[in-house]
Amino acid sequence: MTPFQNWSRLSQCGHRFCSYCFNKTVSSGPQKCSACIKEDIFEDPTSILKQGCAFPDNAARREVEALAAVCPNEGCTWKGNIKEYELNHEGKCDFMIIPCPSCKELIRFNEQERHNERECPERTLNCKYCKEPFHFKNIKAHDEICPKYPMICEGCAKKKIPREKYVDHIKFCSKFRAPCRFHVVGCDMSVEKEKIHDHERACSYEHLNLLLHYIMGLKVNLEALQPQSLELASHKVHELHQSLRDLEVKLGQLSTQTPPAQGACGPAPCPAPLPTSFTPVLPSAVGAALELQLHGEKTKVAELSRRCQDLELKVGTFENIVSVLNREVERSSTTLDASNRQHRLDQDKIESLSNKVRQLERTVGLKDLTIAEMEVRMREMSAATYDGVFIWRISDFTKKRQDAIAGRAPAMFSPAFYTSKYGYKMCLRIYLNGDGTGRGSHLSLFFVVMRGLSDALLKWPFNQKVTLMLLDQNNREHVIDAFRPDVTSSSFQRPVSEMNIASGCPLFCPLSKLDSKNSYIRDDTIFIKAIVDLTGL
Repeated sequence: MTPFQNWSRLSQCGHRFCSYCFNKTVSSGPQKCSACIKEDIFEDPTSILKQGCAFPDNAARREVEALAAVCPNEGCTWKGNIKEYELNHEGKCDFMIIPCPSCKELIRFNEQERHNERECPERTLNCKYCKEPFHFKNIKAHDEICPKYPMICEGCAKKKIPREKYVDHIKFCSKFRAPCRFHVVGCDMSVEKEKIHDHERACSYEHLNLLLHYIMGLKVNLEALQPQSLELASHKVHELHQSLRDLEVKLGQLSTQTPPAQGACGPAPCPAPLPTSFTPVLPSAVGAALELQLHGEKTKVAELSRRCQDLELKVGTFENIVSVLNREVERSSTTLDASNRQHRLDQDKIESLSNKVRQLERTVGLKDLTIAEMEVRMREMSAATYDGVFIWRISDFTKKRQDAIAGRAPAMFSPAFYTSKYGYKMCLRIYLNGDGTGRGSHLSLFFVVMRGLSDALLKWPFNQKVTLMLLDQNNREHVIDAFRPDVTSSSFQRPVSEMNIASGCPLFCPLSKLDSKNSYIRDDTIFIKAIVDLTGL
């Protein structure tokens, strides 16, 4: 709401104008007052409107400020006049809607602290493992890279191994699974390191079978190389034999040829005589060349035969090995079948026992949960009082205050206490580094009404006087503040959740008073006392 004096103006002629309308009228220069003209009381220069000749209308301001007002924020029950609203309530209402400075979500003013601590997706948290800060929305991404994040070993099931030490752990973990050494010939088993020798002994026949197939593959590859060479050599030998036979036939025909008989017309002409050197030279030269070529081919055939014999000897050795391996494999198969049957029986027993273990674990888990709940209740019961007087001992004050300053734990709740066994349930909330107007300068102390089992039997709203004290451990000068509840506040209505909004003293005690030499802190411990007046209960 804008204060009245900022929008009401009174001109020299005594007429009231809206500040906006007045400024718009005189923006183009001095103007005549239309109200004076209409009332026929125009006087020059009094009825001339111009900049600087209008002043705030205090009379109208006082009239408006005295008007009754209510807070426009939904849920707020504040009532008063406009002046009180502007001075004391505007901008401070717990029910006004404001945007969160981080996520821009619209929230109530009185829910800002809870939103910042528990709900805001942009709030900053400290990793409980590596203590590094990160945004709440990035919690999963941080867990994936956090060097201190606890991991579980897949082998020995050891928990809480920091990610940065996980690789070193699995190098020496006897339960971690590693590939079998026979994986190069086909074994695809992964075995725990401490059981690798047991696996090799138990699966020796399977490993021999894999080696057998591997060796047979090598044999096939060797055999694939031999027939081609043998066939080529055989073909060459056959061609040489054929050439020798043809040459021998031709030589035989030349050596046995005779002159023809005389005819009736006279002797036939005698063929020209052969050279004297032809008969001995041609057969001997050709024969020598053929013998030399034949000898070379025979040498090659002999070498191929020798190599074939070596290969046949190796193949025979391999066949003997394979026969032995086959017999071993047959025996191993029989043993394996028996082992598989026993394994299935063992697996059934293991599954049955596992189901029983899971049932027992669930039972133990439920009992542990029940015990934990009982322990919490016992602690609450041991700390609870039932006469409206409660003394809260806060130890490790220095550390807890440092946590509050750093924002790790800005607030602390006390155990619950009661006005009677079936009376109001209450607790205290303290900010060791202050809250609201007392942040950083005061210790803030608040009183909280909690939901109890007997709320239906009690009078609401809560209307008992509350006295809060910081005890001087020398019993000289206690810090004391007291208040009587505002029955219109939601803080003192019957709770609909676990606890109402805290109400109390944001400026309870200056921190400088605690820092100076005093007897409020002794052995790093302070005592807070709350007294609830039981009058009328």
